[in-house]
Amino acid sequence: MFCFDAEIYLRVLVSMVAGLLIGIERTLYNKPAGVRTFALVSVGSTLITLVSIYGAQKLGYTGVSDPLRITAQIVSGIGFLGAGVIWSSKNGGMKHGVTTAAELWVTSAVGMALGVGMYDLAILVVVCIFIAIFTGRRLDDFVDRTERKRRNQ
Repeated sequence: MFCFDAEIYLRVLVSMVAGLLIGIERTLYNKPAGVRTFALVSVGSTLITLVSIYGAQKLGYTGVSDPLRITAQIVSGIGFLGAGVIWSSKNGGMKHGVTTAAELWVTSAVGMALGVGMYDLAILVVVCIFIAIFTGRRLDDFVDRTERKRRNQ
């Protein structure tokens, strides 16, 4: 039976937009995971959260349940995905992709927050992600330039 719940659909759509926005930065800098991956991680985390909250109720389960048990498994699942990103990004013995893996992890948390309807918190975290990424990139560039100047002197 089809049941339209605008609030739940809004959570999923906002989650997709958040994942797309976060993924744009990774795509622009040609990183291991991009727009599609981030959108899917965010939407998937939102869906898992929604199913864990409303699934038992939808099935008519009346026993004691802990809706956050399933949601907690997202954290480990994304950890494996992040490890795969790091592993596939190895370059000459050096590991790359750690920032992308961390962004995937926090994007899943954004999806979870949106799954429970915490729009304000999710938006704040997306803003924090961009501040951290762009500030960190500028700092990395500054350190690289300073190091190159020091070596050339």
